[in-house]
Amino acid sequence: MYRLLAFAAAVCAALSLATPSSALDEVGYQVVINHEEQYSIVPMEWPVPRGWKATGARGSLEKCQDYIEEVWTDMRPLSVRDWEGEDDYYVVINHEEQYAVWPSGMKTLPSGWKSTGRRCSRRECQAYIEEVWTDMRPLSVRRKLGGE
Repeated sequence: MYRLLAFAAAVCAALSLATPSSALDEVGYQVVINHEEQYSIVPMEWPVPRGWKATGARGSLEKCQDYIEEVWTDMRPLSVRDWEGEDDYYVVINHEEQYAVWPSGMKTLPSGWKSTGRRCSRRECQAYIEEVWTDMRPLSVRRKLGGE
């Protein structure tokens, strides 16, 4: 349902293993989560990136994305979920082409993130992200695996 991840730049820089995408069909992927309760997907043979931990969900890329879609129902980072402002948010994106929903009342965006220019209700932001974010792997992972 909702497709949102956050993946720090250092995570992908730290991943130095290259695996052909055809080999991943056999090896598979695993779902990882960070302290902000944001999810991502990495190949099984890669070490879990620093700052992330394995959720135990693993399998094909599609299976991992389905798992995230099922369990990740609030696209806001944990640190802003209790924000009591209006229902007014920005859609933000990082250099890894990963999206998040950020309250407009919080003037400072997290480091490495920028606004897409879309400002709307949380529900509208989440619907937009679901529409445009179709591959939940970070851009650097997609490039390394030859999918971008």
